[in-house]
Amino acid sequence: MKNILVSLMCLAGFVCAAHAESTGEILTFPARPEKGFEWGYALYLPEHMDTSKKLPILLTMNNEDVEESVEELENQVRRDLRRNYSQYGIADGVGVPMLVPLLLQDKEPFHTRQLNRAVFKLQDGPFAHLDRQVLAMLNDARQVLQKRGIRTKKKFLVAGFSTPGVFAWHFAMLQPEHVLAGVVGGHQNPMLPLTVYNGVALIYPVGVQDVPVYAGRPFNKRAWRKIPLFVVSGGDDYNDPLPYNHVYGEEERAVFNKLYGEGNLQSKWRKAQEILSSCAPNVQLHTYPNLGHEAVWSDQIEFLKKHLNGGPLHPITPTDTSDRPSLLPFRVTGLYWGKEAPVKSEREYLGETDLVLQVDKKDVPYWIGYKSTWNVDILHQDQPVLEEVRFRGGWLEDGLIQVSLSDEDVAKLRSYKDRTFSMRSHHPEILDIPADLTFTVR
Repeated sequence: MKNILVSLMCLAGFVCAAHAESTGEILTFPARPEKGFEWGYALYLPEHMDTSKKLPILLTMNNEDVEESVEELENQVRRDLRRNYSQYGIADGVGVPMLVPLLLQDKEPFHTRQLNRAVFKLQDGPFAHLDRQVLAMLNDARQVLQKRGIRTKKKFLVAGFSTPGVFAWHFAMLQPEHVLAGVVGGHQNPMLPLTVYNGVALIYPVGVQDVPVYAGRPFNKRAWRKIPLFVVSGGDDYNDPLPYNHVYGEEERAVFNKLYGEGNLQSKWRKAQEILSSCAPNVQLHTYPNLGHEAVWSDQIEFLKKHLNGGPLHPITPTDTSDRPSLLPFRVTGLYWGKEAPVKSEREYLGETDLVLQVDKKDVPYWIGYKSTWNVDILHQDQPVLEEVRFRGGWLEDGLIQVSLSDEDVAKLRSYKDRTFSMRSHHPEILDIPADLTFTVR
């Protein structure tokens, strides 16, 4: 909705200095199966590059959920490159050419842009061995740049946030011999450079136990530990992809749960940091206080500029965000049923049986609006009627959350003679619901 887009623009302005309209050159290239890649790629050339010396190419995955049209994907990537949007601004900051694979997002269970397990296991077809395909794109781009008089290093930089961050981490794990350095944000379930931990076999993408089976080569731990990596998260980030079937299957989800338990995303992230700190001296880990699913691009730029020639690790001093007001929790101040909700301009989006929660914050970051997922119980006289209801809420105007319950859930609520209910949050650190708030089902 429109308020989500506005929040996204405001958010980008906070976490990174606003970028001017990009003036670099954007080139696109089609798939070349004979050269080893079944998908095209975009190449961005910043206006200011020191071409008197060899430069590394910066690799980042596109962050577009486009499933059907390569043309649409290319147009969206071009638009975001021209706006110097989000992670793409890193290329201008570092002053290096950047490659963005024009890879479509496949349907469940294949999350192609994250190189998830379902994709990783493929041995044929256009999505098979995507890490090798991207490596072939990079090699092709080096030849293109050479013809333009731009000399490039054989090794590459990787960067990404959220889905592109997952890809950057996985690519560095699968092709460590080719990576100089990397920055990764918004990825709190990082693949570990281990085959087993505390008796748990760590299959891909939890760890590297079965990498040789599907990649056709063992994990090169020695090469990986030479890559300086900066891995960050927001202290208020609860954007957990683990429950989503298009990202994780039951097999790897079970391993993640054995490894980290079933706590919230921040507790899992703390455990991941603990494990990585013991086995990955090449990784600088940092949690930004009071940031959600957000990035501080200036820190990522600084880290990459420090490691244009690779390792050893030279840690940076991350930006201090401790004085920023905390985003969470959202405190619920009112519960409404259907059209009784005080919705004005977006009333046409409201259903007769929607549940609407009013919270104490009117301005909502885009990641909350996009991923507003919580587990709640709906209670009748303090006894659960619907337990662990997991819903996706859409943000309306002025701090209102629209919740669409299933027909079965609504029928169960209507089966009660006294239709007054309360709610209990399973995640009070995100959504705090006072026990005395009630709503009445009509």
